[in-house]
Amino acid sequence: ELLGRFGGGGGAGPSPGAGGFGFQDFSGFAGAGAPGAARSSRSSVNLDAEAALTVSFADAFHGTQRQLRINNETVDVKVPAGVRSGSKLRLKGKGNILPSSGQRGDLYLKLTVQPHEFFQLEGDNLLCEVPIAPDEAALGAQIQVPTADGPVTLTVPAGVRSGQSLRLRGKGWPSRTGRGDQLVKLQIVAPRHLSDSERQAYEALRQMRSEDPRQVIAAQRL
Repeated sequence: ELLGRFGGGGGAGPSPGAGGFGFQDFSGFAGAGAPGAARSSRSSVNLDAEAALTVSFADAFHGTQRQLRINNETVDVKVPAGVRSGSKLRLKGKGNILPSSGQRGDLYLKLTVQPHEFFQLEGDNLLCEVPIAPDEAALGAQIQVPTADGPVTLTVPAGVRSGQSLRLRGKGWPSRTGRGDQLVKLQIVAPRHLSDSERQAYEALRQMRSEDPRQVIAAQRL
């Protein structure tokens, strides 16, 4: 897709290319000057241009390289690790051209990071939700949790509540000062299909249960 007229936004999402690089064509955006700009003075003409570039959540985390076609020129662009939606990459001398002098501005790529189906980004922290069984919540457990670096073992303490979050330090988003944390929000999921033995065990547990989870709200009135 073309970038558009001089100084305008536009662009397209990544497309697969040879060697694992996304290839994108930004040809056709060159112009003699911005609409309405004075052309009597070279300094008054803004030759910079802006385009949109979409990267995957994984590419934003790890960093990647892209090949772009800009005015019949192939340009390798390095996307550093830890970029976010709204970040801009400056391609010096790849903007619009002033035909009378050959002067050329810069091209700014405004990044959009695609959402991930499991992780969410909040500040420098990665957020995720992990389901656990009622017995794991009551008794505690060792569970496997996905992280950006691969699965890790998380200790779930006995008696956790649904919605409670546990922290994995140093497993968050990369930044100039290091890595943020990963916050794992636990969701207690009741079984939907019980075997006969499981049903009998739950019935026995109900008879033996010593705590009333609704005791704290028993006295509430309007």
